[in-house]
Amino acid sequence: MIIKRMARFIRQHDWSAVVVEIIVVIVGLMLAFQIDRWWEQRGERVQEAEYVDRLIGDIESDLPNIEHAINLASLRMDMAELLMAVVDDPAVALDRPIEFVASVHQSAFTYSPSLTSHTFEDMRSTGNLRLLRDLTIKGALYDYYNFDVNQDQFRPLQFLTEARHFELAAGVLDYKQQLLVQDEWYVVTPEDLVEFDASQVDLVDVEMAVERFRSRPDLIAWIPEVRHLQLEQIFVNEERLRKANEVLEILRAYRDLLNDRIETQAPSNAP
Repeated sequence: MIIKRMARFIRQHDWSAVVVEIIVVIVGLMLAFQIDRWWEQRGERVQEAEYVDRLIGDIESDLPNIEHAINLASLRMDMAELLMAVVDDPAVALDRPIEFVASVHQSAFTYSPSLTSHTFEDMRSTGNLRLLRDLTIKGALYDYYNFDVNQDQFRPLQFLTEARHFELAAGVLDYKQQLLVQDEWYVVTPEDLVEFDASQVDLVDVEMAVERFRSRPDLIAWIPEVRHLQLEQIFVNEERLRKANEVLEILRAYRDLLNDRIETQAPSNAP
């Protein structure tokens, strides 16, 4: 219809009408483009908000695992310190027989929490990380996940420390004491030591284990290394927890802002 009108105007040499028709066409195209772009941008903002929700869910699921790692490392550092105390005073082991047996067996155990990075890796692999327009958020996410990756270089050293302790401590506990720890707890937690019935431990057998422990100078010399290992685990996981809470705070604030803008503003005016 527009083409026919323009052709008629041209034949009639009605140039003003031709100009008007051209302007109408241009304005119509511009409006159509703007509306299309508006919906495209709004769709990207909705997708961005969905990604932010998923990132928040991933990191929130990390918090209990990180806190658990801190609690375990703290318990195991206490175990190492208990063994150091037994070196100076064997009676300490008889006052705390359950803890002594558990300490010989597990003071060098380590636990590294596995972080949930599904959403972040998905965004990186698909190129959708571009949807996050806030550079502070991107920086915090990279800092959080790269910190975890950087810790991988230290895990072989942790395994070596554990293995060395197992080698030096082999035979300190008798058959029954080892089975007690394995069957009752497998991995000892702070709650286990509180709830366990100490009557299940024969103090005579514990006293003999103490003698075997104190007769091993290499093992005794190694205990401070075990304590240092757990101290590092506490520091690393406290830093990991700090970073998790920091990025969560930023993401939650940004989610609220995004949701408000999606409802009230066009994407061209979004942050």
